[in-house]
Amino acid sequence: ILCDNTALPGFSQDWGFSALLETEEESILFDTGSNPQVLKANAHVAGVDLSLVTKVFISHNHWDHTGGLPYVLTLSQPEVFVPEADCEDVERAFNQDAVYVPVGEPTFVGPNLVSTGAMPTGLPSPAQEHSLLVKAPAGDVLLTGCSHPGILNICERATQLTGRRLLLVVGGFHLYKAPKDVVFKVAESLKDFSDYMAPCHCTGGESLKVFKDVWADAYIDVSAGVEIPLEGGF
Repeated sequence: ILCDNTALPGFSQDWGFSALLETEEESILFDTGSNPQVLKANAHVAGVDLSLVTKVFISHNHWDHTGGLPYVLTLSQPEVFVPEADCEDVERAFNQDAVYVPVGEPTFVGPNLVSTGAMPTGLPSPAQEHSLLVKAPAGDVLLTGCSHPGILNICERATQLTGRRLLLVVGGFHLYKAPKDVVFKVAESLKDFSDYMAPCHCTGGESLKVFKDVWADAYIDVSAGVEIPLEGGF
């Protein structure tokens, strides 16, 4: 995790989310946080080289997920996957040497990597958000940005695409304004979809406490600087 609202010692925290996914074939950056300097600094502390990133997956066109994109585009010329309704806006805003790929339907991003397809956010802007499914040796992992379409809806879409349970869900669940009873119901309902849960970013501090209680040993505490190995179990 390169950007999050909380951070391990030595890393910087900031409102936003970014995660680096390293596979045998390539390095994919999921979202870019809100601040290019924070992204750069945390990548340095983590010892990762962002110039090796071949693809950037933008979950949705909000500043706290696209803020580090200009910095990344100075390092390499990656493909940038964006929900189709907002792809032109992102391309105009960050018009550098990159190939922008609009995503509508579920789309393969790479070997064992697939977008859930763009889902409506219910917001005036951005209109769409998509999440990333990763088929890892340990099981299927779902990366979410802010879950504006609803984390339960996203997980349902993901499991429909694969036909099996998820191993882990990581990312923002956008529950920081939700009442405690609503958060509790969501946390309980997510047990129908996944074995482990790692909410962060816009999930909200109080909501994280609910998830930690509900999920107990199946809760994974993540912050900027946390590395989650997917070769085996947790």
